[in-house]
Amino acid sequence: MTPANDTARSRPPIGRAKPAGLFRRANRYIRYRLVTPMLRARHPAEYSARAVLVGVICGLMPIIGQSTIVLAIWLVARRFNWGFNVVVAALWTFISNPLTTLPMFYGFYLTGQVMMGNWDDLSGFDRFVSMSRDLVSDQLGLWDQIKVISRLLFLDWALAMWVGFIPWAALCGWLGYRWSLKVVLAYRHLREKRIQRRRSELAAIDALKA
Repeated sequence: MTPANDTARSRPPIGRAKPAGLFRRANRYIRYRLVTPMLRARHPAEYSARAVLVGVICGLMPIIGQSTIVLAIWLVARRFNWGFNVVVAALWTFISNPLTTLPMFYGFYLTGQVMMGNWDDLSGFDRFVSMSRDLVSDQLGLWDQIKVISRLLFLDWALAMWVGFIPWAALCGWLGYRWSLKVVLAYRHLREKRIQRRRSELAAIDALKA
């Protein structure tokens, strides 16, 4: 076998791209799933920014069915002339996904525990252990066990998560609005400059032909 053949065999096939890494795939997902629809919307920039605001707040809610909540808000908001792009808002609820839901919910829970002054058991572990002991004991009947579990889920954990959700929703919603407004305005400014430059080039070509 000649050296030329060895060199040809050692070269990677032309047109075969290297598999994208996790970070690159995540960046591509965010760009095409969240950012691109926001940039291509034909409404005013504030319209898209309000959509990101609503989508982020609904996406952070410790509950399922955030897209349905977005639709309900859109139906009410349009009656008060506070419209937003409902499609963009629904897409931004995907900030809550299988990879982010558990860390977000636990962060809300810890924040709620702090806001409610439960410093002695921020993680809720002691309360969980106490509940487990009550459940395994023979002193509680079925109905009492259901009440203990319901209290833990809806009065302790859920209440702390909803309380902790409020400051995070306010902060992230505001940041999402400011960021998206800045990005959309910058994108449209650059697009307008490209259009003007293209028109100038076409006008110069027409002048030369004349």
